[in-house]
Amino acid sequence: MRIIRNYDVSSYYPHLMTLCGYTSRNIPSPEVFSRVLDRRMAAKASGDKATANALKLVVNTTYGAMLNPYNDLYDPLMGRSVCITGQLFLLELAEHLYRAVEGLRIVQCNTDGIMVEFDDAQYDEVRAITGEWQARTGFTLEEDAIRKIVQKDANNYVEVQADGTTKIKGGYLVRGVSAAGAFNINNNARVVAQAIREYFVSGTPVEDTVNGDGNIFDFQLIAKAGSKYLESYQLVGGERVPVQKCNRVYATADARRGTLYKVKAEDGQVAKIENLPEHCVIDNDNTLTLADVDKQWYIDVAKKRINDFLGVQPDKTTRRKPKMANTTAAAKKNEAANKMNVYQKLAAIRQEFSETQVTKSGKNTHADFLYFELSDIVPPASALFRKYNCVFLTTFLDGKAVGTFRDLDEPDAEKNEILFLFPLRAIAEPGKFRMNEVQALGAEMTYMRRYLYYLLLDICNADEFDGQPGPAPAPKPPATPAQREEVKKSLTDPDGPATPLQVRQIKDALKKLKAAHPEKEEMVADIAVRTK
Repeated sequence: MRIIRNYDVSSYYPHLMTLCGYTSRNIPSPEVFSRVLDRRMAAKASGDKATANALKLVVNTTYGAMLNPYNDLYDPLMGRSVCITGQLFLLELAEHLYRAVEGLRIVQCNTDGIMVEFDDAQYDEVRAITGEWQARTGFTLEEDAIRKIVQKDANNYVEVQADGTTKIKGGYLVRGVSAAGAFNINNNARVVAQAIREYFVSGTPVEDTVNGDGNIFDFQLIAKAGSKYLESYQLVGGERVPVQKCNRVYATADARRGTLYKVKAEDGQVAKIENLPEHCVIDNDNTLTLADVDKQWYIDVAKKRINDFLGVQPDKTTRRKPKMANTTAAAKKNEAANKMNVYQKLAAIRQEFSETQVTKSGKNTHADFLYFELSDIVPPASALFRKYNCVFLTTFLDGKAVGTFRDLDEPDAEKNEILFLFPLRAIAEPGKFRMNEVQALGAEMTYMRRYLYYLLLDICNADEFDGQPGPAPAPKPPATPAQREEVKKSLTDPDGPATPLQVRQIKDALKKLKAAHPEKEEMVADIAVRTK
């Protein structure tokens, strides 16, 4: 009969520091550290977990401080000596066992231990080798009898010990608060991790674990776009709907709902948010039930990850088909773009830009209207230029603002560009607008560049000077009660659901109200709850 034994070195790195003389050379007395370590080991042996755990933090942190350049104990030579010497000691033990014990199999070697499998009749032989190693090195090995282990790699495994205790490690399995600390929390798709663990520990079919889980939060996926991304959105019925940058998401069978995307702030590039299903439903207000969740998606993910542990790869034909199809589609798209002339590319870019739903972030508070800032236009436009292999260059020559739209696929200089130009105009009396001449020059250049992009992309905007107030509009007579009721019906649509635009307007209004009147926070919260 084959048996599995795991041998971990007790307080390996701290003992390397004392036994090999690798304590930081900035410690006034290495004996102090040695006494603390001895006290920790004595507390552990006596069952005093509180003292042992407290001192474990002290001795382990002392090692980490040797590799921290901002700590007084910083000593990289000793720190690296601990790591390298420790691995060499364990390598020597592994090699001795492998050579001396016929048929022994090394299951894994890790930072502070080794796990081996061998015939039970060879147990005394293994014990003799590990005992000799301990006597020669001064380290102490802690032995655990392992009933079963399933591992994807050294950092992802399910281990069942002889007493039935289960130990898990790795990103596929650890959910909730990690043993590494309360600040290391992962609540993504807990049901998938549970299904994998139960399958390997008890042989429970994945379907039984997933379908039998009654806690909807075990199915949640946290979809987050990092600080490098400007915004997030979801495709719903083919329409782009803005969403929060961090969302609680579930898999759904509703084919109208697509996955979530994130837009890079730097260049407007769009990418899918990772590890999400093809069809998602967002539930940040916790209103969904399990009936709204597509449990089959979680079953499929769990089975795929179980196959990763077992080393089972998808059929090569199945894996390649989508990739080849996508590659072919992309090649055809690029080929079509390459066949366009510069005017066709410009027409395509104008069409796609008009469909991007770019929002106006500039606001003229005097005349009360919104306008496009240059930062609203350039990122999405640059992404389209790259898509069609074009470039738009802006410059100022001979009293004119000049924009050159150039097709990079066309080598003929007479056929590869379109010019946009108009006379430069200076801001009269810069001091009137609280800016010096250099600032005025920068403002003029920004304005000219913006209007060059307006011409290029055929952006329609009111003929207004954005920085100045216009004439005051003539006062209008107050609306009649009948007119107000008609407007109310058209805006609120009491018989139908709120549109994404209405939801966004409500949220914006509540944020502004809360910022302007903090004392109204309770009222704002009440409205938010009632309107969901």
